[in-house]
Amino acid sequence: MTHEESKANPMEHEAKSLLIVEDDQRFADTLTAEFRDRGYRVEWLDSLKSVRSHGSLDFRYAVVDLRIRQDSGLDVIATIKERSPETVVIVLTGYGSIATAVKATKLGATAYLTKPVDADEIERALMGDDTDEDIPIPDEFQSLYRHEREYIEFVLAECEGNISQAARRLGLHRQSLQRKLRKYTPN
Repeated sequence: MTHEESKANPMEHEAKSLLIVEDDQRFADTLTAEFRDRGYRVEWLDSLKSVRSHGSLDFRYAVVDLRIRQDSGLDVIATIKERSPETVVIVLTGYGSIATAVKATKLGATAYLTKPVDADEIERALMGDDTDEDIPIPDEFQSLYRHEREYIEFVLAECEGNISQAARRLGLHRQSLQRKLRKYTPN
């Protein structure tokens, strides 16, 4: 395709454009190489600030890590969807929680994948291919204790560490929340 042809039909050129928002450079480099080999135009950003200051977020697809240094991937999703509502967003996380999965979905993410994950799984999610019904649900998703802990951590993070505010949101007494937090913290 010549330069003039790509200008005449920009959507054809952008059909396989991918934004990766990930703070782990090694993982981002691996994903970038994998998707470039598959014919994608890939751009990598490593912070919420770089996403917000990026000139254009007109990507067909985005892969967003849930935790990007001190930033939340949820804020990244909101920024991307605000500026480019048609972008298909996939969220990656080191550990899954129902609360963050629900919030990511409400913000516009189409899939929520738990690391470790490979390029094939990510590409299937980007394409909306949910045919892997035989994938077993990991034990950690079965644990009520783990879900409670992750939800409490999520609410506490949303309250910027303010235990009183988090306790109110959770419908707990402050002392009860502190006891639960001590229980989750190894000595």
